[in-house]
Amino acid sequence: MKDIDTLLKEVKRIHFIGIGGSGMCPLAEILLSLGYQLSGSDNNDTETFRRIEKEGAKVYLGQTKANLTPDIQLVIYTNAILKGNEELEWAKAHYPCFERAELLGAMSRIFSNCIGISGTHGKTTTSSMLAHILVNAGEGELADPSYAIGGSIQGKDGAILDGGHAGKGNVLVAEADESDGSFAKYHPQIAIITNS
Repeated sequence: MKDIDTLLKEVKRIHFIGIGGSGMCPLAEILLSLGYQLSGSDNNDTETFRRIEKEGAKVYLGQTKANLTPDIQLVIYTNAILKGNEELEWAKAHYPCFERAELLGAMSRIFSNCIGISGTHGKTTTSSMLAHILVNAGEGELADPSYAIGGSIQGKDGAILDGGHAGKGNVLVAEADESDGSFAKYHPQIAIITNS
């Protein structure tokens, strides 16, 4: 099977299982803004689930194998999916499948300046503050950063911006969760570790 870095260069049609999650939605937003065609499912009808639908993803409430269409080329899933999930089991048998952390790891290798923020407390706050600073004051390669954050940031005009954005600069601000060890898959050039 091809690795996720190779597949991201070859595919255009991606399906997310758990698309409404705070860690999944920002990555879906980045991929949408990069021109990928997305679909996704979730068991919960949340604000993020509806937000990603408004941004152009085809969404399904509920997780069944019927959500998986033949044109899907890659499946991304959250590790929060419970064992025995019908949609995930079917996907693993029929499509290339990767965990969310592996997708974020691949994204961290695309950017020449990836900043990973990890720690017991304050990851989302610190990631949001850094993205906010770069959005509002970044110049040159630091201007218009990409970011994948489980929260939102404030834009230049005071508007609330979603947690996922594909910018034109060479910086990716990535909130790196240490709770399940998935942050070991990321390749940041700069690491920020918060302290409780």
